[in-house]
Amino acid sequence: MNVAPPVPRRSLPHLLTFALAAFTGMSAAAADMQVAGKTVELPDFTVTDSRVLPEAPPWHYGRVGRFEVLSSTTAGRTRKLLADFQKFQQALTLLWPAQPRPLASATLVLCAREGEFASLLPPGANAKQDAPPSRLLRDADSLAIAVNLAADRLLIDDASALAANGATSVELDIDHAQLLYREYVFSLLNQSASRPPPWMAEGLVQIVMDAEVTDRWLNYGKIDTFKGGATGGEAVGSDETDPSAGGAAVVGEQPFNVVLRHRKLMPLAQFFALTADAPEARSPLGNNLWAKQAYLFVHFCLFGEDLRYRDAIVQFVGRLAREPLSEALFRDCFKIGFAQMEEELRAYIRHVRHKYQSYDIKPEDRLNPTDIVLADASPAQIGVILGDAQRLAGNLDRAAATYREAYQRGSRAPALLAGLALTEAHAGQSTRAAKFLEAACAAHVERPSAHAALARARLTAALAHPAADGKLDAAQMATALAPVFEARQHPPLIAETYHVAADAWAASAAAPKIANLAVLDEGLKAFPRDSALVLKGAHLYAAIGANDIAASIARMGARFATDADARERFAQLLATLPPATK
Repeated sequence: MNVAPPVPRRSLPHLLTFALAAFTGMSAAAADMQVAGKTVELPDFTVTDSRVLPEAPPWHYGRVGRFEVLSSTTAGRTRKLLADFQKFQQALTLLWPAQPRPLASATLVLCAREGEFASLLPPGANAKQDAPPSRLLRDADSLAIAVNLAADRLLIDDASALAANGATSVELDIDHAQLLYREYVFSLLNQSASRPPPWMAEGLVQIVMDAEVTDRWLNYGKIDTFKGGATGGEAVGSDETDPSAGGAAVVGEQPFNVVLRHRKLMPLAQFFALTADAPEARSPLGNNLWAKQAYLFVHFCLFGEDLRYRDAIVQFVGRLAREPLSEALFRDCFKIGFAQMEEELRAYIRHVRHKYQSYDIKPEDRLNPTDIVLADASPAQIGVILGDAQRLAGNLDRAAATYREAYQRGSRAPALLAGLALTEAHAGQSTRAAKFLEAACAAHVERPSAHAALARARLTAALAHPAADGKLDAAQMATALAPVFEARQHPPLIAETYHVAADAWAASAAAPKIANLAVLDEGLKAFPRDSALVLKGAHLYAAIGANDIAASIARMGARFATDADARERFAQLLATLPPATK
């Protein structure tokens, strides 16, 4: 392997930022707040009195950066993990200067007790067979990273390690800090309206996971051939009676040139076409062929000897957001076909001639574990953080139980009430859900999704009892739209806020004026790839005779639409509009 010296920072752009160029307050579990404004009577649960509730398992609560943390491991281990995570985030800003997208809630859940992580798996998942060691959970305004600290090893299929070590099985040695880093980078990649294709995201994450971060420097893109070597198993020619022989070989994550040295690469057409829900993409750990090939391809383009494909990969990813995958598209960007690129990749595996980036870390940016402040988590903090993570995982019944326990222990945190509203609605308890939602929003809960849900509920109720001609009168419109304006005060902007506004104006007895649609314009600018929202906006402008604006919106929608049906709907609308005025 040939490694070029680290290049000066000014001579090589921030490659992570460059590679992504084609992509276009208060704690959620803070002390309970009193509901301001109108009085909302909250439901009662028929439960055992809170004084005889079983003692809740203890959790540590803390903060690191923008993340609230709930941890069931020891304080010392928690502080060490969080200090390393903070150091990683600080180092990553050198590679990725862009700020993370603001969220209503960002949490880390570190599970160390046996069986604890199971509540963060999808419903029906086998906790032993289907459990990944970490998960990134998110919706429109909230994010949770969960790590299973109780899992130290993961059984993997690695024929090379099996044969080379004379082992009966192969296990991956889990690095929990790297899992945190991995999920964090994925969260940054996924915050873009146009997400990178799975192979690009996995390749970037693999490169970042292999970054060398110390208290003094960061090396990014450097290949360490000796990383993750196998231990255990049985030495060739050993005595079969040796009690130390045989058993499982234990490996770590290894660089692509080691994993792929004696393995056949996936054909590029198949490699690029693999979707995010494919088994290979869903289980990328353990020296997975597809994941390491993603590492290989992205590293070759960004760090390969002469960087000759750096511009090509950016162009390719950008065009994939608008055009279907084809070898012709690939050839137009890279000037070679799939077969020739596969030959170049195989040569790169044999001789990894590359440049890497090296950055100094300032002394003032260093963080010691002793700087991390931890406290015993309150019922509100446990209820909101753990309940939200379970809800984001799709485990709504477990989330409901977690929320209810905190409620029974006296918590009335607005975020808890918002969570209860969602789980009660899922359980078919619409009246109870409405009361929790009204109370959460009256307390100005910092969840735009809650305010958008309230606006939707009010609009649905108004449409069930419309005014004259089946339309909504001014009072009904004001009631439905009030939460829309509240939602816009709490980051991040979410598409549902603007969907409700568009649906309300479409049902209004009074036609909107252009000034009334300014809020909708904000949504169209924020979510140009939401074809349904853009189509609603174009129809609203067409309905009031603003045909030039409607046509402009429809053309934008057609440009960003990712499926043929959406493009056809925009074309049909454009065909009904008169020619543009001069």
